[in-house]
Amino acid sequence: MAETPRHAPVRTSRLWAWVAAVVLLVVLAATAWFAFRPGADGVAAAPATGAPSPSPTPTPSPTPSEPEPSPAAFAVADLPTPSIDGLLPRELPQVDVAALDDLPDAVAQPKSERTPAWARPDVAVPPVLALENAYYDAQARWLVVERREDWVRVLVPYGRGALPSQDPERVNGASAWLRAEDVVLRTERRSVLVDVSDRTVTLHEADGTREQLSVAVGAPETPTPLGLTQVFTVTEAVNTGLSVFLSMQSEALDGFYGTAYAATALHVGEGQGQAVSNGCLRLTPEDFERLTDLDPGVPVLIQE
Repeated sequence: MAETPRHAPVRTSRLWAWVAAVVLLVVLAATAWFAFRPGADGVAAAPATGAPSPSPTPTPSPTPSEPEPSPAAFAVADLPTPSIDGLLPRELPQVDVAALDDLPDAVAQPKSERTPAWARPDVAVPPVLALENAYYDAQARWLVVERREDWVRVLVPYGRGALPSQDPERVNGASAWLRAEDVVLRTERRSVLVDVSDRTVTLHEADGTREQLSVAVGAPETPTPLGLTQVFTVTEAVNTGLSVFLSMQSEALDGFYGTAYAATALHVGEGQGQAVSNGCLRLTPEDFERLTDLDPGVPVLIQE
């Protein structure tokens, strides 16, 4: 009978040990892969909180801003200018002011020889006029009736919206919008109030004092026009001498004294306390002297 080799069991034991070690490594590797794979319940995964994770809130898209309007092209030299015997563009807005306290106490002085003027405050449309920096013997100052951040609205110094024989209600009160950057604003606290019924002119000084003067006013067939106006210039006239002209014309006469206009003015004349003129306001020489230093742009409100 053959003898069994002495070391065979030892070799068999070692073989099984190696097999077990390999199996153990495979199990450990598989366990590690399951533990650390993406989304697994291990250290690489977010801890469970017991509640479903909130969905991310979408960031709202910003609302696109409106593009700035492109300014309309124009040449200031090509714009028409007002004239005392001309008609103004019909689209110019009219002023409706019932009291001097409604005004912003300001006048606008031009920075250039010509200032573009718009029918509405919108640079996307071209201006309709150019206001000149001087007229007759006066440096231009225009009464401001409304202010906005980048714009001011002023009374147009002269010209008419329509002839009295065509549309009396549109003769006076035309205004225009100017860019604030084109003018210098000055405070103006002097003003004049005309009461046609009482036939008086009240001068309001900058220091708050008042002086009331007696005047002659327009006759019933040629009444003094009502509403807000401004001092236009103080100059000599062929028929009335030195006169304080207003940026207002008769609403009953297309022309006067051989001219194609009928400007309203304060001047020396007879008939104080009566309704006898062609629309102008007549004062005594002494009272008229109190008004001759009024600057262009000083507001004048004529009311009943």
